[in-house]
Amino acid sequence: MSEKPESQSDARAVAGKPDRPRWWRVLGIRRRDGKWLRFGLTLWGWFLVFAAAAVIGGAGFAEYSMQPDFCRSCHIMEPYYQAWHRSTHKNVPCQDCHFEPGWRNTLKGKFQASAQVAKYVTRTYGTKPHAEIQDASCLRSGCHERRLLEGMVEWEVATERGYPITVHFNHAPHLGEMRRGIELRCVSCHSQIVQGEHLTVTVTSCFLCHFKGLKHGRDNEVLGGCRSCHGAPEGQIRMELGIFNHQEYLDRRVACLSCHSDSIEGDGKVPKQVCGTCHNKAEHLGRFGDIAFLHLRHVTEHKVECSSCHLDIEHRLSVTREDRLNSCTACHEGSHAGPKELYWGVGGRGVPDMPSPMARTQVDCIGCHRHKRFADTDAEVVGQTFAAAAESCSSCHGTKYDGTLEHWKQVMDEQQKNSDRIYEGAVGAVAGADLSPSNRRRARILLGDAEHNRKLVMLGHAVHNVNYATALLNAANDFCRQAEDLARSAGSRPAP
Repeated sequence: MSEKPESQSDARAVAGKPDRPRWWRVLGIRRRDGKWLRFGLTLWGWFLVFAAAAVIGGAGFAEYSMQPDFCRSCHIMEPYYQAWHRSTHKNVPCQDCHFEPGWRNTLKGKFQASAQVAKYVTRTYGTKPHAEIQDASCLRSGCHERRLLEGMVEWEVATERGYPITVHFNHAPHLGEMRRGIELRCVSCHSQIVQGEHLTVTVTSCFLCHFKGLKHGRDNEVLGGCRSCHGAPEGQIRMELGIFNHQEYLDRRVACLSCHSDSIEGDGKVPKQVCGTCHNKAEHLGRFGDIAFLHLRHVTEHKVECSSCHLDIEHRLSVTREDRLNSCTACHEGSHAGPKELYWGVGGRGVPDMPSPMARTQVDCIGCHRHKRFADTDAEVVGQTFAAAAESCSSCHGTKYDGTLEHWKQVMDEQQKNSDRIYEGAVGAVAGADLSPSNRRRARILLGDAEHNRKLVMLGHAVHNVNYATALLNAANDFCRQAEDLARSAGSRPAP
């Protein structure tokens, strides 16, 4: 007697029909006879479902993690997200800049980003995220790949007073050539030094490179020259002394620093102690003076902000009178006080402030003091002193003031000799007068003021400010006459 099949599947098997089609077995599908759901999943089927869910979910998460909104899920990234959202790159996804082109670099970037997420979850992250953007990301197709071919571009920058200045800039020499022996990158200039501004150019980076190592003197020129970045003002400018036109002086090849040397402040030095903020081992400081190595590691190979190491260099068109008065004393403490005060028309007694016409037009000392007093071989021992000469006048003014310097010297010598006679007469008159104590104090004050003005003219060299020097000597003569009047009214002192 034959046995009855236990199930319909067994019956199909006995009848020679396959239990399940092959594609059912591949997908892990099975029949469920007698159940409400006639089909179910095998163990393999469930594995495939979970695997597919993981792949789809992973792909979805990977796509979501590529969106800028995902970056701000870490609270430490919120300022950077807001800076990006306000920038000109707000329509560029983060990975287009932070991942180099190519799928391998994308996978590498995702791995590094995953490590950052893990640090955030485990609370082992730093408070200042660090990211490096390679030039290949900036110059990729569809972004700035033609930037090096565009030639000169114009960049408008606001001055400290809010006036716009157009800076002429060419990317090719900055990225295609070694600058100061350093290979620059896009982010060497386009960085985030200022919090809240994403990949923007800050003028402090420009100043540091162009003015670093500049010796504020007569034979120096900034890197690339002043006019390589911005031209001189066009047309006529109305100043205190009248109309001024830069073109006349540019045609005579007058150096910009003759008038604007005080527009650069700072030396951009690197204090050795700043290295300790990143490097905590003594051996890391062994190559502190190796400039080429330090810039290779910090600028070319890695993105370190210039201002993280260098002190700032400031650059502006003009400064206040107080700044200009103090500029000389940075090197010569008190040794040039007389010429400086006379040039700026301050420090006298009984005379209002009266700046020299040259001072009011912001001509600096080196505009006139251009001629070496000592030979270079002697200067190596005793130092160099630069003297003023008539040639300095003609270099700016042409033949307009030929002979004026010598005429000023003759006139001021005569005025000083006349003032000396008046002063000596007043001193003798006061010494021989029978003055009361109060009048004697008054006479001494008058003679002291006169002596002060005379010394300011003599030691400050009258040609620095002829009008002010004349006013000082006239005031000194008037002080002497007042002292003589006191002596004359008191009568002579009786003989002992």
